[in-house]
Amino acid sequence: MPTHSGELRDLLYRDTIAALSSAPGKGAIAVVRLSGAETEKIVRKIFRPKDPEGDFENRKFRVGRFVGADGGAFDEGMAVMFFGPGSYTGENMAELYCHGGPGIVRALLVAASEAGARSAGPGEFTKRAFLAGKIDLLQCESVADLVSAETRRAAQAALSHLDSGLSKTLESIWEKIVEAGAHLEAAIDFPDEFEPGAGPAVQGKPMDEKELARRFMEVRDALEGLEKTYNSGRILREGARIAILGRPNAGKSTLLNRLLGEERAIMSPTPGTTRDTVEEVCDIGGIPVRLIDTAGIRETGDPVELEGTKRARRAAAGSDICLVVVDAAAGPEEVRWANAELGEPDCPVIMVANKMDLPHVKAPGRSKFSGKAACVCPVSALTGEGIENLRETMASTLIGNEGDEFGGNQLFLARERHRDLVVRCKKAIERGAEGLNNTTSPELVAVDLNEAQRALSELLGRDYGQALLDKIFSTFCIGK
Repeated sequence: MPTHSGELRDLLYRDTIAALSSAPGKGAIAVVRLSGAETEKIVRKIFRPKDPEGDFENRKFRVGRFVGADGGAFDEGMAVMFFGPGSYTGENMAELYCHGGPGIVRALLVAASEAGARSAGPGEFTKRAFLAGKIDLLQCESVADLVSAETRRAAQAALSHLDSGLSKTLESIWEKIVEAGAHLEAAIDFPDEFEPGAGPAVQGKPMDEKELARRFMEVRDALEGLEKTYNSGRILREGARIAILGRPNAGKSTLLNRLLGEERAIMSPTPGTTRDTVEEVCDIGGIPVRLIDTAGIRETGDPVELEGTKRARRAAAGSDICLVVVDAAAGPEEVRWANAELGEPDCPVIMVANKMDLPHVKAPGRSKFSGKAACVCPVSALTGEGIENLRETMASTLIGNEGDEFGGNQLFLARERHRDLVVRCKKAIERGAEGLNNTTSPELVAVDLNEAQRALSELLGRDYGQALLDKIFSTFCIGK
């Protein structure tokens, strides 16, 4: 991967940066990271090894004491050097392991500053890795996703992108676009005769219109397949919103507590106990989910209950799934209410037939419900019966049927930036394919191919501006 030259890179590489890389606050161990040309010199000023005769070796820990500008020691710990270009940033780096008291961390950062380092900005270590050509822009974003992952599956998904799975797929598509463009340019330059090896990166006879059309459709199908993964990828990265709706005393709060595994919502046999929305985050099949317990929906003259009903409807409007809890013991009346009251929500609906622990209770069938009801899940929120099946249904409704593969080796788009650039590339390819079919001049088709190529180049970070880098790395924590 080539390095990114220019004024920005030159400016960054003039100084050495330092930052706390472990979590702030009290802890057993804290890690301070340095990167830059003066790293080893700064470490020698603030770290006194127990073995003064030895020297720093690449990736070898040394035990010693940390000292301030006056030479006084304030902590004992370890230091390790990572010499460039084999380090994370491509330049000399060091990690200093000290005790995790806030006073010690501050003293170590002050010592590094007095020795010549400056404080790192958000994501500056990863930005330097990108500018040094160590990783591409997709991998940079996956680093941030890995740090912020709230579930194991989300972490696995981010790790698969960090391992360049998505990057390699997009690189392959990019190469096919470039190859098609080369053949098209060769056909433009040599319309009557073509010598093998002539033209830009073309070997043999240029592709004819049918071959180019097939190549365009192959690229388009690959891009469309990636585009379809965006919603599932977004949910896995950002988390999903699931609203719990139903009439008063249907068991919504009990269901919330059961899904959370703790008593978060107040339960009472008195209808209308929940007046406002209650939100909690939990893990549903490896997906970070924000569950929203809402006030019971019913006809009422109470202004407080009326406001609760309005908030329940707003929660439903902004959700990825609605769990509609019906009291299975109430019979057909509950089904009639659900069909009449809920209407057509903008998201999938899972009907939760609650109170299945009561005698002689039967769950209504899927055919009884109108609208977007994906299925009916019979449960007892009180005893836990059917809850595991409900969890599985929620997960499969959110991300499809990928199962455990999703978030492992499954490729997907997780950010709006990724989706938008893939769509831009796909539309350019579609315009080019249409131009071929309509015998548009090859020069105009080449314009569409160039647009498609630029979209993927921006996605991978080959073509970027300062504003894009600032936007991406502003979301990083300081020490990464």
